[in-house]
Amino acid sequence: MLELIPDHLRLFIVIGGLLLVLLLVGSLAQKYEQYLAAKRFAVQRLMIGVQQIEEALERSRGGGLPAGIGKLLRNELLARYITIRQIFPRQPRISQQIMQAEERARSEPEGSASVNSTAITSADLLNRYVSGLNEIYRLLNSQTFGRSLAPPEKAALQMKLIDFQLSAASRYYTRIALEYAQMADWQNAARAARALDAFIMVRPKSTALAIQLRNEARELLMAMGEQRLPGAQSVESARQQA
Repeated sequence: MLELIPDHLRLFIVIGGLLLVLLLVGSLAQKYEQYLAAKRFAVQRLMIGVQQIEEALERSRGGGLPAGIGKLLRNELLARYITIRQIFPRQPRISQQIMQAEERARSEPEGSASVNSTAITSADLLNRYVSGLNEIYRLLNSQTFGRSLAPPEKAALQMKLIDFQLSAASRYYTRIALEYAQMADWQNAARAARALDAFIMVRPKSTALAIQLRNEARELLMAMGEQRLPGAQSVESARQQA
């Protein structure tokens, strides 16, 4: 039944419950002031969530998002603005903010099947992108998230976010390692391979892609340590065979 309730109404019900509880607490003389304070607190919580979502979308813009997640977050923003108007109808600029949120929800890309690794050209950009995906992962777990996601749906979306993180890191660090290897700078090549290995080690390996990238990272690390390209023989092995 909860899935049939629009997102903004679901948020309004949650916030309304908070308001009702606070309204019933305290003396009669304090009730109205408590009620207003509760409304201000509810709007503050909603706006903190709005800022978190906007920042996560901005940080993850370069590498892109898995299909469906961008629109999910844009609809969440719209639901929050509508809920704020229901709590404080005279909130300054709220109608304009709702119109902007509606337009952005309509124009948000559907997402992609793979990360846009060409946009990640430095470690700083990679870290920024990964932090954005981490924040989205956390937001999906939030109890104040407007849309009620079934556990399998939420888990699938979160696994996609992890796969995008792993793909972005794998392509970036592999590219850097191979560039150093081509210049025979094996020390820096191995450093890049170790950075990738450390990144992947602390993330779940729950999908076929995650397992594949784990194996590729281990091969890259071994190859750089042996001063060879992945799939090629080391200098020492070639000498022994000769």
